[in-house]
Amino acid sequence: MKRIESLTFIRFIAALIVVVFHYGENTEIVKHASPFIVSGPQMVSLFFVLSGFVMIVAHYDKSNETFTSYYMKRIARIVPVYVLALIPIYFFSQAKNKIPALLLSLTFVQSWFPPYPLALNSPAWSLSVEAFFYLTFPLTLLGIRKGGISWKSMMALSFLLYSFTQAILSNLLGAEFYRGFPSPSHDLIHYFPLAHYCSFLLGISGGLLYLKRPDWFNRDGFLPFAMLISTAVLTYFALQKPNIISRIAGFPLAYESSFYSLLFLLLILSLAHSRNIVTKIMSTSFFVLLGESSYSLYILQKPVHYIYAKYISGHLAIGDPDVDFYVFIFLLVCAAIASYYSIEKPGKRLILGIYDYAKKRGGRKDVLQPTRTI
Repeated sequence: MKRIESLTFIRFIAALIVVVFHYGENTEIVKHASPFIVSGPQMVSLFFVLSGFVMIVAHYDKSNETFTSYYMKRIARIVPVYVLALIPIYFFSQAKNKIPALLLSLTFVQSWFPPYPLALNSPAWSLSVEAFFYLTFPLTLLGIRKGGISWKSMMALSFLLYSFTQAILSNLLGAEFYRGFPSPSHDLIHYFPLAHYCSFLLGISGGLLYLKRPDWFNRDGFLPFAMLISTAVLTYFALQKPNIISRIAGFPLAYESSFYSLLFLLLILSLAHSRNIVTKIMSTSFFVLLGESSYSLYILQKPVHYIYAKYISGHLAIGDPDVDFYVFIFLLVCAAIASYYSIEKPGKRLILGIYDYAKKRGGRKDVLQPTRTI
């Protein structure tokens, strides 16, 4: 199944919104386009849904893939830049409990242990959640294959888990349990991996739909285009006007903890459904490169901002906070692209090369369950 390049670029848009959320609070764009432009926590939910979608599309038909090769590919994909970002932050940080925070971060389990999800490289909490998704994905894939689970059944199961999760989180937000930010209760509601698992499963269900009903996707014409535009407008409106949703619901909603996952799944499916001028532009090499570098942009934002604020911004003597922020964004994008070519790709090749050499020496064959027809 051909990769959907337009989905690659929306990762960049989501990562950029996260950066604006963290560092653009004093800019004019935030004053005029909030809360959409600062919906960084919500964009992380988009990452989780997109991760499930891409994972099932990429691995469903790989019936000869081994557990070891799967995990090594995941390690090779995320670890090099993750460690690159963590090292300078560890030395820059003045926090007390740096050593336990470092150990938890290096083992990708910081989101399981309040108050450590945001310790050291705070955006990396989502990688801790993703690591849990990656760990469980082979078992989910085996269950889908062995059980012959259809996309309809997977969608229903994912929706039930989503509803159950959101009901629990909403109750916790409205109870005395929640003590606001920062607090262990905030960490459990917003960063705990199980609170976001529904997003990953919704993405998997959408990926199964894409695989099993290819005739529904990559369609030309006005109707698919209108559906894409309508979904994009609906997504913007829902993020821009959360108070309207709250008033309708009548109780607190976990907007920052996978609440928008259903809407993001609809947006992803609409992008996959339509083939038009918008998706073609998003699929050009430049925009795909931005999407490919979005992981580096996301994970390097904190160390790059620290370096920029401490060593560069003052020397430039930029008085306008908007210009100062846009210079930082430009440098961050450049650093992300450089990291993609000099760290991500070579690091991945190196790790997989070592694995391939070890595999030839050891001859391991822990093959995943052969694919069954759904």
